[in-house]
Amino acid sequence: MANRAYPEQEQTQCSVINSSFPMTHRDLPTLTLSGKIRVMVTFFLFLISTVFNASFLMKLQRQTQKKEEMKKLPRMKVLLKHLTLANLLETMIVMPLDGIWNMTVQWYAGEFLCKALSYLKLFSMYAPAFMMVVISLDRFLAITRPLTVKSNTKFGQSMIGIAWFLSIVFAGPQLYIFRMIYVKDNSGQTGLFSQCVTHCSFPEWWQEAFYNLLTFSCLFIIPLLIMLVCNTKIIFTLTQVLHQDPQELQLNRSKNNIPRARLRTLKMTVTFATLFTVCWTPYYVLGIWYWFDSEMLNRVSDPVSHFFFLFGLLNPCFDPLIYGYFSL
Repeated sequence: MANRAYPEQEQTQCSVINSSFPMTHRDLPTLTLSGKIRVMVTFFLFLISTVFNASFLMKLQRQTQKKEEMKKLPRMKVLLKHLTLANLLETMIVMPLDGIWNMTVQWYAGEFLCKALSYLKLFSMYAPAFMMVVISLDRFLAITRPLTVKSNTKFGQSMIGIAWFLSIVFAGPQLYIFRMIYVKDNSGQTGLFSQCVTHCSFPEWWQEAFYNLLTFSCLFIIPLLIMLVCNTKIIFTLTQVLHQDPQELQLNRSKNNIPRARLRTLKMTVTFATLFTVCWTPYYVLGIWYWFDSEMLNRVSDPVSHFFFLFGLLNPCFDPLIYGYFSL
């Protein structure tokens, strides 16, 4: 598709929305070869992510049924279960929406679905990001303050609830800022081109810039910083323990401060943070560039912009492989 790496940011002059504008069918964006490749890769990743996350979720569910009421599922696996649900939600919403939207180029689903699907898309992107933050915080507290976490059995459930709640709330503005636009041709006939965009939803340019920056920070910068800080402090704590006297180290292990299981989940959280950074950095770098320079899409080739976007879709595909390897 020509110049549509980010459908939610596509711009049209306010003065031409729903008014006569010198546009012909040749001026409209079309589905290019790179766009077709992106659609095929998107649906392939959709199948892979659905199979991986659904399989891991069913395995966790079978473990829960086996334990019945004799013993609760370990807190770490409860966190992984919710992360899998969040990844599955992102897979079922973001990938099909992106694939179909790229095929149709225009938006044909109407005003209601424009708002509803835009909301669900952002909600499904917030949820896995916040859930990885919860896992990092849980591992940090489990290793640095194990007695506190052990004494508060509802701590993990509270953080999970907060993560889902914040995802619901932070995606709320999407219901207001997204809307349908229609462009008329020279003859004044409507319906030449329709799109679901955010354009003209903000009275001032700085308000849109602030919202984009806030969304970018909550989806990427803040979760990444929290994961990095937690993992750094965990590594620092473990390094201190490893430099202790051998007898004291053995005593700490006997008190179950840093058993091997926790060291294994530490490796898992570090891998999560690394994968999160690798997958989403190209997407957000291109997005930030677009915010400050809308002509960027004319300088970046179509295949490159599509390739950068697809990087983000790899995250929910690889996550189940990571926590399946480390936890099962």
